[in-house]
Amino acid sequence: MTRKKLLPPKRLVPTEKNNAFNEEHPVEIEVLVYDENSAKSQPARSMAALKKNVDAQKINLILISDLTEPGVIEEIGKFFKIDPLVMEDALSESDIPTVQELGDQLLFTLKLMNFKANGELINQHIGLLLGEYYVIVFKDAATKIFDEVKKRIENGNSKARLKNSDYLFYLLIDSVIDTYYEVVNEIDNKIDKMEVILLERPQSNYIGNLYRIKQPMSEMRGVIYPIREALTNMVQGDYHLIEDETIPYFHDVQDHVNNIVHMYDMSRETMSDLLEINNSNINNRLNGTVKILTIITTLFIPLTLISGIYGMNFKFMPELTWKWGYPMILGVMLITAGLMYLYMKRKKLL
Repeated sequence: MTRKKLLPPKRLVPTEKNNAFNEEHPVEIEVLVYDENSAKSQPARSMAALKKNVDAQKINLILISDLTEPGVIEEIGKFFKIDPLVMEDALSESDIPTVQELGDQLLFTLKLMNFKANGELINQHIGLLLGEYYVIVFKDAATKIFDEVKKRIENGNSKARLKNSDYLFYLLIDSVIDTYYEVVNEIDNKIDKMEVILLERPQSNYIGNLYRIKQPMSEMRGVIYPIREALTNMVQGDYHLIEDETIPYFHDVQDHVNNIVHMYDMSRETMSDLLEINNSNINNRLNGTVKILTIITTLFIPLTLISGIYGMNFKFMPELTWKWGYPMILGVMLITAGLMYLYMKRKKLL
């Protein structure tokens, strides 16, 4: 990952290639321009096409995928007069989700989370930049997360056609936050399965399985808590680009995040319980082994005593010359072992 701290100030940093979601492909720019009466979406295959399509009299959604071309990124920054420091934060994969306002622009950085087939949780960086008449989306790959928003706007089924760019900003944020429910539900399903396994098959140690679930939970924590704080700052902050009538919508997104955090906290508590159950199963299995060894030792102690006595090399031992001495001693040992067994059974030690 590109390290910002080694770079001079105001240097734009394109993100590295991230093929977690899609195959490798060039930078893609798509522009959706709309107002109350019309909506038109088309790709912009050059900066000239982008400049031609953007209409400052309407609302513009600019989707930029695969941020790997410094020249294109710099041209976009110059055209929309984006401060290089803001652009750097919009592209930085290492930054935690945050919101910041600089001049006439408001930047919200967040993560799109998804599980790979092998169960690994991956984070895709997304930067949303709000301006007076536009929202620019910087994303690592051509994810389809915003297609539904675009479709509703194009079909005229969204309130966005009647509102300003801050409402579009809300819709995009809400689209990302809604995907977190899928992630936390997937984690809950894995936890539920592990709970059944721990209770039905307590004889094994599942600490590796549990920590494979716990690891993505730790990664998710590093995303949802900063987003909750950023949304709190947004609804409480005096951001002039967010109109008063749009604030309730951001409160709704904040409620979603709070609900996700609550679900996450419940999952984390359940995970702690499962770790304790696993440890208890290990201890119980160890105690069972120790109990068996203790019983065997207890049964053989008197037998060892008897055999030890008759294993001594004393010359004058009457039983040594007795015809029935050997069977008698075996009988005494069996009777002793039987009495010990009955005693432990009666005391419920077996």
